[in-house]
Amino acid sequence: MGGGCGSRVITLLARAGTLAAGMAVALDPEEERHLAVRRVVAGERVRLLDGVGRRAEGSLVIEGKRPRVVVESVTEEERPVPLVLAVGAGDRERFLLLVEQAAQLGATEIVPLETARAGSVATKLREAHLERARRRALESIKQCGSAWAPTIAEPATPGEFLQRPRAGRRWLADAEGAVPGPLGATETLTVAVGPEGGFTATERAEFLEADFVPVRLGPHLLRFETAALAALTVAWRARERDRHG
Repeated sequence: MGGGCGSRVITLLARAGTLAAGMAVALDPEEERHLAVRRVVAGERVRLLDGVGRRAEGSLVIEGKRPRVVVESVTEEERPVPLVLAVGAGDRERFLLLVEQAAQLGATEIVPLETARAGSVATKLREAHLERARRRALESIKQCGSAWAPTIAEPATPGEFLQRPRAGRRWLADAEGAVPGPLGATETLTVAVGPEGGFTATERAEFLEADFVPVRLGPHLLRFETAALAALTVAWRARERDRHG
């Protein structure tokens, strides 16, 4: 015997700073197109996410030809424990796919690294692609229901990245490294992943000097996006073990 159908709730994205009880929130064109595809009509239930911790519940109204969501209630979720990915940004399409999946696995910040071996890649990620990456991150939380989308930082060289203050544990993805150790549920983690071909010896030395610990994330050499997602999964499981004993 199947379960009841119930009333559907459509999840949409809202701009940060627009969610407050009683407000009629205007939608971006992308969200309006989503409503048109889903054939949503006035009165249907809507959930709004802004990507920076707020989620709202409300209903759809049509003003003229433009849809708006009348917000009835708003909840705010605490910022998650930092889980930072610094990734050698080689092929942009693979990087964009990584962004989508990392958003679902709890990454809080993704930093594209401008590494020596990715510099000559014709299809590498460039600054012009960052807005696409940020939109991909938001679209991903719309699907998975997270209240927080990861921040997509400006590209940086390994040296520039390492000059920024970093707290907590630090992992360097390395096929010759050790199995990652325990991770506290509230412990910040930063993971550095090289591009195709890995970090150069000089880049690797820079990370080691900055107290990054080489860790093995799979039985074989991994592509950059696979290594990044493996690190997120290992970190989530380690935090869950610490949280629940």
